Amino acid sequence: MNISKNALIGITLATLMSTSALAQEANTEGNSSTVTYSTDYFAQYKPVTLHDMLRSVPGTASLLAKADEEVTGRGVRGFGSDGDQILIDGKRIAGKSNSLGLQLKRIQASSVSHIELIRGTKAGLDVQSEGLIINVVMKANASKSNTVWTVGGSYAQDGKINPITKATHTGELGKIKYSAGIDLEFIETRKHFADSLFNAANVQTENNALTNNKDRKKIFLNTNIEYTAENSDILRLNGQIEFDDQDTIEIDNQNLLLDGDTNIIDRDQVHKPLHWEFGGDYQHRFEQLGLLKSVFVVNHGNHDFDTVYKAALNDAPLAITSGNLYKRTHGEKIFRSSLTNTFAKVHTIEMGGEVAINDTGTASTSTDANGVINLLSQDDISIQEVRYQAFVSHNYAVASNISLQSSLNAEWSEITQKDNIHAANPDFSRKFFYLKPRMNLRYDVDKQNQFRLTAERKISQLDFGSFGNKFDAEDNEIDAGNPLLSPEDRLEFSVAYENRFVDDQGSIAIKAFYYKIRDHIARIGKPDPINNPTNDYQLATKSLPGNIGNAKEYGVEVLASRRLKAIGLPNAIVSGKYTYTKTDVMDAFLKISRPLKYKKEHEWMVNFQHDLVEQGVSYGFNITNKGLAGMGGSTVGYFTDVTEQWVKTNKPRATFYVEQKVFGNMKLRLDLKNILKAKTAYQKTKYNGNISQNSVLFNEFRKASEQRIFKLTLQGTF
Repeated sequence: MNISKNALIGITLATLMSTSALAQEANTEGNSSTVTYSTDYFAQYKPVTLHDMLRSVPGTASLLAKADEEVTGRGVRGFGSDGDQILIDGKRIAGKSNSLGLQLKRIQASSVSHIELIRGTKAGLDVQSEGLIINVVMKANASKSNTVWTVGGSYAQDGKINPITKATHTGELGKIKYSAGIDLEFIETRKHFADSLFNAANVQTENNALTNNKDRKKIFLNTNIEYTAENSDILRLNGQIEFDDQDTIEIDNQNLLLDGDTNIIDRDQVHKPLHWEFGGDYQHRFEQLGLLKSVFVVNHGNHDFDTVYKAALNDAPLAITSGNLYKRTHGEKIFRSSLTNTFAKVHTIEMGGEVAINDTGTASTSTDANGVINLLSQDDISIQEVRYQAFVSHNYAVASNISLQSSLNAEWSEITQKDNIHAANPDFSRKFFYLKPRMNLRYDVDKQNQFRLTAERKISQLDFGSFGNKFDAEDNEIDAGNPLLSPEDRLEFSVAYENRFVDDQGSIAIKAFYYKIRDHIARIGKPDPINNPTNDYQLATKSLPGNIGNAKEYGVEVLASRRLKAIGLPNAIVSGKYTYTKTDVMDAFLKISRPLKYKKEHEWMVNFQHDLVEQGVSYGFNITNKGLAGMGGSTVGYFTDVTEQWVKTNKPRATFYVEQKVFGNMKLRLDLKNILKAKTAYQKTKYNGNISQNSVLFNEFRKASEQRIFKLTLQGTF
């Protein structure tokens, strides 16, 4: 049975907005800003971990999905006031490459006192609200020793069965609480591509079949220590190290239809990243001055990509055609401290400062079939950004139902670059200064309804890897870098309305937003003083990243969740998210208005969670789609460069899980990922010379799919 995406969204939103009743189990603080879920609320679900607890709360699905992506690193500058919207005891994890999803699965449910859902502004938190913040409050007298463990295996179609082992032990020695964890996992990814190439006369020239097999071995070690002094001072320290070994083999079988030949392109890549991080936070309360909070982090990452290309025409043996060795290192040192004080009961002031030092280094060398180095490909670059920030934030409880939060951040930074390109100026540096104001107003109409208004200036984090030349493994070529990049400057405005259904039934929130972007980063023409002395981008033949001027982004976001008591499923929750976004920028080459690079018009998510309490069974699914919505649920994104244009299409991605309580408090869980095989496609048009001349060289059509993954695990505690 085929159901269109539009019908699916309509059914979901209708269900979410239907009315029904359920016994009130959550406590409201007298207004709609904070809802508290005690341990009694979760008793019937018998959760093992904090992650189990959160998924049983209406409204958390979107934040949990984001945490479960397990993407390391953050695209923010230092710590700042942004950060994960899931906090532990009002604080974010003192790290930048921690996986929040893994942390939630390591914390035992029995250690949790209660969970707060905070909508809008609230004083004293480590991050500023982006709509909803989840604050997990831990017990002061939790069990002194426990262990959460997981064992199992995973299987990717066309691969083999691989083991999964995870364990976290938590203990207590006097005033010191500690935990230590290990994650060991072998991950296989299998992708298949079908390519069809047509020349300018629309005659098919190639019909290719490509396979991409990636094998990854990962070991992740993590430890945390917390010390509470006699005067109630708290010191937390955490450290982690990740060992990784990734091997990718890509084979492209090309049928050259016009010549009647066959050609094989073989790409073998070995990637051995290593990451480590050490961080901590300290807090002390002064009788008169207020609460002092300090946090620091030091991390480092190292990446080595060794790529070898081989080819064979017809029945000839594979022979090396070229190779590339690309290295990248990155590290960050951050220290942030602030003092928070409340006076006259309605005013809370936080003031402090932050210093962040970012270091990035890249080196690339390409060789030909005989191992001879291509001198033009050599690149050795090191970049350091030193950034200082002073900030002050004021939270004013105007009335019992009105809260105004305003802040001002002053940022000074200097970027220094050393490379083999600017030999005449080996210490090439630039300085920046920004004032970043923010205002957030929360108005609680009553216990169910809330309005929020936000205005903020944000400065993007530059990708320092874009400063120097970078090897493109897919095209087997060197892409130029640009050391003159400036951060994007964004003015963001949003207004939101939220209604929380009575008796803990769920909620629906609608947000309208408008973002004005200055110094937008896209592709520009590479300077060529000889052939293009006027630096006209429509005459350029090569490109690099650059700032192309102003852009804008605006749209509407709907976020909702609903219990299904009305249809006899009181412990089932369906959640949905839909975002409509329009973007606009002037293309540097075509001189026409176009969408931002791969910025999708439509993004939606449907999540279903059902607990069969008496049977000890839970199951659910998640379907997401990021891009332009069509009748088939497809998605589209655009990208233009000096000699090519891409139109990329994505189909929905889906996962399913079912778990059963066994042997007391253990959980046997089956996960199915990529149920719809994560299908994508693109149309790539390559041009002779600059794209503005509209002289087509060829068109390439690709269909791709990623194999399904099956995971079976057993989880327990002792």
